Amino acid sequence: MSPVLNVERVVPGTPERVWTAWTTPDGLAGWWWRQLPGTTYEVDARVGGRYRIDSPPAGIGVRGEYTEVSAPHRFAASWIWVEDGVDGAAEHIVVTFDPHPDGTKLTVTHTGPWEDEQPVEQYRQGWTDVLEALHALLTSRDTSSTRTG
Repeated sequence: MSPVLNVERVVPGTPERVWTAWTTPDGLAGWWWRQLPGTTYEVDARVGGRYRIDSPPAGIGVRGEYTEVSAPHRFAASWIWVEDGVDGAAEHIVVTFDPHPDGTKLTVTHTGPWEDEQPVEQYRQGWTDVLEALHALLTSRDTSSTRTG
């Protein structure tokens, strides 16, 4: 049986706002691999729609197809890691957006045909990094929107 990775993070903002950050090119560009110049974002967040995030200078990307979309609460999609133009095995992610007193509780469930824990720990670090970037972006937007003249 393949290991399953679950990563949770509470971020500021309503589920609708956080959903937009995940499911639009402009939203993703604000936080996903922002540190990698030249990253491109394509999103068609509907069942059967596709997404693609590419960083050609870094030689990495991820792509997939949405299999479930229930805005602004949950989406599921295939996950195909691309490295140096070569597709990895098809994996699966489910992302949920639940109201929380401090904003939105995000839960990412990532499954794949992994035979050991190494990919799980690599993905845990990757998800932790991107969710931290999302948290930082939403925190800075909350701070800037509440400043007074």
